[in-house]
Amino acid sequence: MGIGIIDSSVFVKLFLDEVDRDKAQQLFIQAAADQVILIAPDLLYLDVINTAQRCGIPLEGVVELLEAQKYLLQMRAVSDAERKMALQIIAQGHAKSGYPSIYDALFHAMALCNEGVLVTADKRHFAKTQQLGSIYLLSELSF
Repeated sequence: MGIGIIDSSVFVKLFLDEVDRDKAQQLFIQAAADQVILIAPDLLYLDVINTAQRCGIPLEGVVELLEAQKYLLQMRAVSDAERKMALQIIAQGHAKSGYPSIYDALFHAMALCNEGVLVTADKRHFAKTQQLGSIYLLSELSF
């Protein structure tokens, strides 16, 4: 895979017992084995905390998990080029099917601008943007 950009829908599977949790864990195992480089915009941190709070998960444990994974997941600020690409992505939708959110578009833009692949469990974002390429559904990954 090379460079994998993960969004919060993948990361939360590390602490929520959801379908494809094993695949999310496998991505981090591959990162530990230097088989993939995982990156994400730093907004992932806030999005993960928000999800944990909504789900009633103790934040201390989630913060510890985020901190423990920072050696396998590089979180960084979004570049100007990635912001511009995200604006192009949000214009790709349709009035009936909806438009990608700017947050989802930032993750996807990071993949497109860095010759990486966005790995997401968000089927709605995938459906809206798969024509852009550089995106895989977590459920479809095989290891």
